[in-house]
Amino acid sequence: MKLSKSLGSACSLAMVSSRLVLFAGTVALVPAGALAEYKLQPGDTLEVSIPGISEFRQRLLIGVDGEVNLALVGELRLSGLSIHQAQELLAGNLANKQYRQATSDGREITHLIQADQVFVSVAEYRPIYVYGDVARPGEYLFRPGMTVRQAVAVAGGYSIAQVRVTNPLVEATDFRAEYRALWAQFATEQVRIWRLRTELGEKVEHVENVPVPEALAERLKQTAVGHLEARRTDSEKDKALLGKAVEEASLQLELLAEKKKKDEEGNQADSDDYESVRKLFQKGLAPTTRLSEARRAMLLSSTQLLDTVVQASNIERQRGEYIRQLNKIDSERQIAALGELQEAYMNLAQVSARLEGTAQKLALTGQAQSTLLVAADRPDIAVHRMREQGGETLPGSEDLGLQPGDVVEIVLPKPDFAGAVASSPPAPAMPN
Repeated sequence: MKLSKSLGSACSLAMVSSRLVLFAGTVALVPAGALAEYKLQPGDTLEVSIPGISEFRQRLLIGVDGEVNLALVGELRLSGLSIHQAQELLAGNLANKQYRQATSDGREITHLIQADQVFVSVAEYRPIYVYGDVARPGEYLFRPGMTVRQAVAVAGGYSIAQVRVTNPLVEATDFRAEYRALWAQFATEQVRIWRLRTELGEKVEHVENVPVPEALAERLKQTAVGHLEARRTDSEKDKALLGKAVEEASLQLELLAEKKKKDEEGNQADSDDYESVRKLFQKGLAPTTRLSEARRAMLLSSTQLLDTVVQASNIERQRGEYIRQLNKIDSERQIAALGELQEAYMNLAQVSARLEGTAQKLALTGQAQSTLLVAADRPDIAVHRMREQGGETLPGSEDLGLQPGDVVEIVLPKPDFAGAVASSPPAPAMPN
């Protein structure tokens, strides 16, 4: 019984630790700065989760009526609330609710939800909209910290159709930025592939050098090594916990085996005693009370033996489950790494193709730069934003921070090329 309690305590400590880890990960998703006071609006999507109940993870899209439909609760109005207020409202409504979780063996576990166990984060903000002189006007996903410059980048840069006629220098600048960003992506995927191959047991001596800043390359490598060590450590901890559980179950089985042996001996003795008393009773040499006592003792020892056998069978089954989980740790980790490695190779191929295309575009715009020199006029930017008191238009710059739902209007100047000279500074040399 002491061993069972110690095993239960170890499992409880593991559950508490996992909740603390999940809590730390959720805190990282809470917005900071201006977004901390952001008022939720239709189109925003929240994610509600409860550490310890892995199946309870729900995405809530705020509808046009400003409401969401939350499991166990029903419809709640979140439009106009801050993220903190939404957290309090959702947690308060879920508090003391019972969530029934089905297990793989057909049982059902009932969880009593506590308010401090409920975590709410913004899964997706309302999209932003970019229109005007950009390559791909339309709706785009908002990311915290996004600026007008980044919004223009995801919209494909300034209008290629116009710039090709008016200002190839701007086009070349966009292509160079895209080219550097693609090399950074290439380096990231390359290091990721190195980490995964190393995790799978392959001997990969080094990562091929690519034209990215040395500091970035070193940071990527350090991050990959840290990720690799963290995954190994986590796997070893899981193995150690399951190994300890197997050892404790084995020790319990040994103790029960000894108890079963003693119970069998006691049951045999009680059976022999009952048979002896029964024969004496038939001869009239033993009273009825003595026969009843012998029968009762035999039944009691038989019941005790059966309980010991059942207990040993349950522990043996639990021990087998621990061993099965222990054997699956490495195989599941290998399967996950192989899937991620395949994805990394596909991403690397896509980045390589985009690099080739961008390099060709740079070569073409480089020829145009040799014949034109254009004044570096900045685009006219306006950001249309809806507030509680109504809409307003902000005179924007490329570094202006955006908010969910903003509409960015881009108007490029049309410079006069009458004074353009026949030469311009050469384009930077392409990395090998």
